[in-house]
Amino acid sequence: MRKQQVLIGLLWGLIVPGSLVLGDVVTYSGALTATRDQFNIDSDGLALLENFESFGGGQAVGDMPGNAAQFAPEYADGSPAPLPIIQAFSFAPSGARWMQNFGNGRPGGSAWVIRPDNPGDLIYAFGQVNAQGDWVRIEGFDADNNLIVSVDAQPILCFAGFIVREGVSKVVVTPLGNGDFLNGMDDVQVSTQEINLCDVDLNCDGDLNFFDVSEFISAYNAMDPRADFTGDGEFNFFDVSAYIAQYNAGCP
Repeated sequence: MRKQQVLIGLLWGLIVPGSLVLGDVVTYSGALTATRDQFNIDSDGLALLENFESFGGGQAVGDMPGNAAQFAPEYADGSPAPLPIIQAFSFAPSGARWMQNFGNGRPGGSAWVIRPDNPGDLIYAFGQVNAQGDWVRIEGFDADNNLIVSVDAQPILCFAGFIVREGVSKVVVTPLGNGDFLNGMDDVQVSTQEINLCDVDLNCDGDLNFFDVSEFISAYNAMDPRADFTGDGEFNFFDVSAYIAQYNAGCP
């Protein structure tokens, strides 16, 4: 307890209010314009857009020329699947094209699987608009198929997505239901370039405040690697000092 009290005193004696930063995982789900605008700000504009307007109705789509990702010919469980196809419909959120999850031999309710164009690359930011206002779940997995991030997209022209520090090997978008499970997506944004994220937003809520300090204290006392800010495998004043310096500096 004494160690914690001393640490709290050191932190609050030296830390000043910080600026908006990003944590290990930041998720987005909300009204289209405002949520997408914040996603683009936080991802430094690196998540490039595919709006499907370069495709014809009924065309099967693998590569997305608008960004560095592609639809993989597989279902969520990794089994082979036909590629998804374009729906031409005048009320798409952007233009007249959106990507449907059914048809071309794919049953209704099929999930989309998105991977980087280059197998060795990772996806650091992913976002999309729900073309039909349907409920979907967006999940990011690492190379060992471990779930890294999950976010649910609300209906009615919702933008949803995530930014992750370590990157993911694949994204799976699964319909949660709208009656018929015939879902659509539009305006897909993907970045395979590493996003500049900060270490100090330890609760990953996008703000620097007491909760991050509390999280650091808990991690420090538990000798959690997240509190080893010097990277030397030890937990001492130098980690506290390094955390304070980064907290005050914020993010570029």
